[in-house]
Amino acid sequence: MYLVHVWLCRAVDGAPPRELAREFRAAAAPDEGVEHAVVHHVSGRETVVGLFLRRESLAAAERAAAAVCARVLIRHASWGFEAVSCEAVLMTPFPEP
Repeated sequence: MYLVHVWLCRAVDGAPPRELAREFRAAAAPDEGVEHAVVHHVSGRETVVGLFLRRESLAAAERAAAAVCARVLIRHASWGFEAVSCEAVLMTPFPEP
């Protein structure tokens, strides 16, 4: 299971549509492995969608997330979002005390 963050931005301030997570799940093909989607409104114009995907590799998860995102943005162009990035967040280890 991989968590891929899809960062979205738009030209106007405002919270993302309530149905955004549902639309990401609905846009996924069964073989893309999307298990769950969650949306966080980061700032006035920025939103991040967290996609949990069951894929064979991180690269495959990122490709699937990008494909799903592209379909959502095409279907809902009126929302005004543009994809900024679509990638897994790599954690750095905490420094030892």
